[in-house]
Amino acid sequence: MQRFRKTLACTALLATTLSAAFADALFVYSGAGLKKPMEEIAAIFQQQHQDATIEFNFAGSGQLLAQLATTGKGDLFIVGSEVSYQAAEKKGLVGKAYGIAHHTPAIVVLKGNPKNIQSLEDLSRDGVKVILGEPKANAIGKTAQAILKKNHLEKINDNVVSTANTVNEMAVQLTLGTADAMIATIDAVYNNPKVEIIEIPAEQNIDQIVTGGIVSSTQSPELSKAFMDLADSPEGRQIFARHGFAPVAE
Repeated sequence: MQRFRKTLACTALLATTLSAAFADALFVYSGAGLKKPMEEIAAIFQQQHQDATIEFNFAGSGQLLAQLATTGKGDLFIVGSEVSYQAAEKKGLVGKAYGIAHHTPAIVVLKGNPKNIQSLEDLSRDGVKVILGEPKANAIGKTAQAILKKNHLEKINDNVVSTANTVNEMAVQLTLGTADAMIATIDAVYNNPKVEIIEIPAEQNIDQIVTGGIVSSTQSPELSKAFMDLADSPEGRQIFARHGFAPVAE
């Protein structure tokens, strides 16, 4: 009987230990284009919560949503647009939305702008090769198609030579000379010496907001909220700003 009690005590202790371990671990679904600011925020968070561990899954928002819907597990979901977050919200996978920073689309061309591209209309010219995001995989792909539709420029799709699952992949393809231009976010090529940014006029553009929140099934709600509060704080927004993301109004 005494041995049985000891076994029960050991089992209870192990369960408590494992529960505590999981409670201090965060699994974050994050848009690939948010990698730099998210890792910087995570480093500060771990200084403040030294027992916490953070694991990131960086991918396109569509991919992240599919993974979250399949597994039902994780703690935080942070993506490049409100629309992408709302898709998870409609499925009951996430809670309150935090709007963190602007993720503004622009035309990006190679340094020197050899094709003299100055506008969205120029992307439809004969001989201009364009890269876009894959609409089913990432936020910018979906937003780019919405921008083309808004401006009745769907014919630009005839010039698309490649689509990519993340903005990072798009930037690599452009700098390798695969195309002449792409519609990506300003922050995706921030401080990249190989490219130039052509801003899309506000009346033609569709802005995106980096949006995040807590996964409904999280096992660490308090720690998850602490992370989101940091990301959404003035300090968190300054980190995003250093990486080319304009802050949203308070």
